[in-house]
Order: sequence, then C-alpha cells, then structure tokens
Amino acid sequence: MMIRAFTMEDEDALVTLWNRCLPADPIDHRNLRQRILYDSNFDPKRLLLAVAEDNTPTGFLYSVRRIVPDEVAGLQEGEAWHVAGGVDPAWRRRGIGTALLAQSERELKATGTRHISVGPYATNYIVPGVDLAAYPSAGPFLSHHGYEAKTEAHAMHIHLRGYQTPARYRERRTAHEAEGYRFRSYQPSDWTRLLAFMRAEFPHWLPEVRRAVLSGHAPETLILAFAPYGAVIGFVLRAMDGTSERFGPFGTAAAWQGRGIGAILFHAMLENLVAARVYYTYFLWTSGRNLEIYGSWGMEICRSFTIYAKSLT
Repeated sequence: MMIRAFTMEDEDALVTLWNRCLPADPIDHRNLRQRILYDSNFDPKRLLLAVAEDNTPTGFLYSVRRIVPDEVAGLQEGEAWHVAGGVDPAWRRRGIGTALLAQSERELKATGTRHISVGPYATNYIVPGVDLAAYPSAGPFLSHHGYEAKTEAHAMHIHLRGYQTPARYRERRTAHEAEGYRFRSYQPSDWTRLLAFMRAEFPHWLPEVRRAVLSGHAPETLILAFAPYGAVIGFVLRAMDGTSERFGPFGTAAAWQGRGIGAILFHAMLENLVAARVYYTYFLWTSGRNLEIYGSWGMEICRSFTIYAKSLT
C-alpha cells in the first residue's frame, strides 16, 4: 500500500471510492468539483489517497487548512479540518485508515496546525461532524487516535407534498404587511441594503448570499424581510451548493427577533419550494433551542452528528 496526493486522473476512482465508503453522504462529479476541488483552500496534497499495488484507491482522507482568509475568521492559523474520509469496506482492518490519519496529521503539524476538527469546515463542509448511526465504527476509531467528542449538531427535514402555510402564519404575515413590513424575493436593487444587513448581523453567511447573487439565482432562491422604513431585517436562502432542496442559511436581525419575522420567512420559503416543484427540504446543522423552534414549524430531526477534535500540541 502507498499513500499519495490526489491527481485529476483519480477523479472517477475517487467518486466511486467515496460512495462506497460514505453511502449516507454520496457525491457526484459536480459536487466533488464544486465543494472540494474548486474550493479556494483546496490543496491536492491534503487530499490523500491510499492505493493498492495496481494503483486502485482503497481509502482517502481530505483535510483543509486555510490558504485564503475567510471574510470573518481570517486565516484561522493553527486550525485545520478533516472534512471527509473513509476506507473501502473490502480493505478495512488493514491499517489503511490509521496510516492516512497519521500522514495527514504529520503534514498538518509540520505546517503549523495545532488543532484539528472533524467535519465543520465552515466554507464547504460536507457534514458538520460524524454520523455515528450511519458510520458506527468512526467514533471508536477517532477516539482511539486521540480525538474527543466536543459537541453535537442535528440535521432536520420536512416533506412538502400537499403543503399549505398554516392559517396563523398567513394571518401574521397579513398583519405585518398592514404595518408596513414587506416579504419578497431578492431584487438587484436590494443589494446595498442586503450587504449592510449581512455584514452587521450574519457576516459568516455573506459569502453564500453573494454566491447566490453572482450566480443569478437569488431572485428564485433568496427571500428578504423589510422593516416599515425599508431596511432589510431578515433573510432566508435555499439551494446552497447548488442543491435545490437544501434549506438555509436563514436569520432575523437581533433587534427584530420575537415578532414572528422568522416564522413568516420560513413558511415563505416553503411556499417558494413548492412553487418550484421541490417537495422536500432539509438542512444539515442546527442545535440547542433551534431544534424546538424548527420542530414547532413541522421539521423533524433526520440525522445527528458528533463533532470530534484533537490538539496536536
């Protein structure tokens, strides 16, 4: 067995290997390119492949350190993430995963990494952590190699066939609109107000909103809430990473929370999805009291993730 860096000649084999290793999180060529290969921080040396004597990939591990500063977090020097990895079921129990992890850690440590998290790379994470129900051996493996469980995240979903906005939310929207509030799809003339809102309230989601605007899809996938005097006070986006049914990000300005703005935006997006003939929606990451809020709107937990981390000092 040999461990080497990914090359573009490996793309087909990597997609096949990925889907054998991670059946709960399948990938295709478009998503591999968009979410990994074209990521601004992608380094082929961080996408390690274990290959057999005939050059067949038997395992992989993709890790990230920032090369380009994040708009909010900067370079996060000393931080790195294991985004995805696995070993072909036919090749397990031969030390391949251990070898991949050890080589990745050595190389990351040599470049100044002091702390590694498993999953939550904010720019292009695949899942926020480890789904222990889907991959029960992953937790013991990581624990054996010094990774500690730190926190949990949950994915939620809702089926929309036959969906209609509950009357109480329609009435709430009508009452708010009578007071001068507006809820509508993004228009190019909204950009400067939206930019000011995102920078003040949700700067970590500004890149996703900007991507939607630059792609030309924002009028179909981005809904805004406006105060009576015209300022943007809330937003909800869908189709992040090009997946039409993916819900979020989503939020209301802190000063305007508690007035039902978020509930109106949430149900407006469900109406948007149904109008686009998308009858299912999900998001990958929430926790805490948000579970109760989303649950009250009809969403259910569909997956749970444990976020592991390790110090290299």
